[in-house]
Amino acid sequence: MTGAAVAASLGLPETLRAAPSKAEAFPIAGFEKHFFEKYSPAETAQTFDEIGIDLELTLRPEGHVRPERAADELPPLVEALARRKRRILVLATSFLRPDEPDVERALRTARDLGIKQYRHRGYRYDATTPLKKQLAGFRSQLKDFAAMNRALGLQGLFQNHAGPAYVGSAIWDLDLMLDDIAPAEFAVAFDTRHLLVEQGRSWPTAARLIAPRIGALYLKSFRWDRDRTIETPLGDGNVNQAMIKQIVGDRPSLPVCIHVEYPKLAAVPFAERAATVELFRRDAAVARAWLGLT
Repeated sequence: MTGAAVAASLGLPETLRAAPSKAEAFPIAGFEKHFFEKYSPAETAQTFDEIGIDLELTLRPEGHVRPERAADELPPLVEALARRKRRILVLATSFLRPDEPDVERALRTARDLGIKQYRHRGYRYDATTPLKKQLAGFRSQLKDFAAMNRALGLQGLFQNHAGPAYVGSAIWDLDLMLDDIAPAEFAVAFDTRHLLVEQGRSWPTAARLIAPRIGALYLKSFRWDRDRTIETPLGDGNVNQAMIKQIVGDRPSLPVCIHVEYPKLAAVPFAERAATVELFRRDAAVARAWLGLT
């Protein structure tokens, strides 16, 4: 229990409670994606403790935990992580609509376990339908998600992706879609790699537009090879510390997720995890330096 939590439990005035450290205010998680998604709870906890960060867990039919199994599979995983003072910071879900089977039940389980954020799967445009009509439909669905999130005490996240089919790649469309939705209920997982690929030199303008809606910062990088993107470790590509400082600004806190996607994505057996763990540790060290946590 932190000093602030102890003080709160003793009923001390707010002015006498210790402020959270910057590391606590900017917690870092790693997205397991294909690397660690089939590990047991104990193996998962050990792996992320070796990396030294928290976890962005897949809650998907093909992921670490299937939505219909959340009530059974999430608690032992949360417990195993807690034994090593780690946690699930964000759930990366497969959910596209709030009326899908198992959505509310899975998210209620997450809420009860102390998980506060989940990531929406993301929409794609249909090239045969007018864009504004599609955005109106997406906004309606996200408003329903937001109402559910408000009732559950959760925050949904919509990640911007690069590519012409992805809703949110242009950033203005993401802002339009979320225009009348409170950020506390549904916000943006702001992805630096995808932002820079799509916005180029105008990324600061896009960042200013979406700034009030940013609920988490997603860190990964790349470099250009003519018209191709080459994925890189943090610190080796076009995403840099100055960019991160400008996005974070004077925010007192922000969850941060690192996505290691520059090696070939493939399952890594637990006994062979050392090299992949080191990739995550390296990116986490760069992220801490950029955020002024070291």
